[in-house]
Amino acid sequence: MEGHSQYDLRGASFDQFVDFLFDHEVAPRDWYAHVEVEYDPYRVVSCYTRLFTSSRFLLSRFTKDQLEQGFWAVHGPVLDCSVSNIIWDQEVPFDIRERCVRAMYRLFADLFAEEPLNSAANMWWDSLAYAWHCGNRTRAKGGEDRLMQDVMFETLARILEIPSEPCQVAALHGLGHVHHPDTDGLIQGFLGKNGSLAPKLREYALAAARFEVL
Repeated sequence: MEGHSQYDLRGASFDQFVDFLFDHEVAPRDWYAHVEVEYDPYRVVSCYTRLFTSSRFLLSRFTKDQLEQGFWAVHGPVLDCSVSNIIWDQEVPFDIRERCVRAMYRLFADLFAEEPLNSAANMWWDSLAYAWHCGNRTRAKGGEDRLMQDVMFETLARILEIPSEPCQVAALHGLGHVHHPDTDGLIQGFLGKNGSLAPKLREYALAAARFEVL
């Protein structure tokens, strides 16, 4: 598959989909930067949901650098079938896309809690939630802007409870961008239950509650 600019995933198996994402040499120029993908959005959402729900096998199948590169392809906006694009594809019913986002909790609990990678896990929700931070999506618009904001907030609230500092930092990063009205209450509750947090993490949590994270 290397060296090609076009991929056809319409008939790909789950294993082939996984290899498409992760089975690449790691290079300064990411393999997914200049590719076009033909795909069935239903199939892609299904594959992502399955991947997120049972992700631990990736640790023995690919190197850390391959996972770092692959997960950037997954959550970033560059790849045509990235999860940040597919969760807004209205060809797929909202409840199916919602299930995919909620499955991300298991990705963090099962994989990123053990191997947070370099930046792909921490920046995950930056890719998915920044549209609310910059005002491209607003709760006041209603519809999927509000529905997906609630889904992401509830998922982030669960990730915040994982006893892993990298997961908690990633969740706080996302909460600082998704701009849900219940964010301050959630974070204050988290701080109240975790009185021994490192000062730097507590400071970051308070910045997230004010929507002041970068």
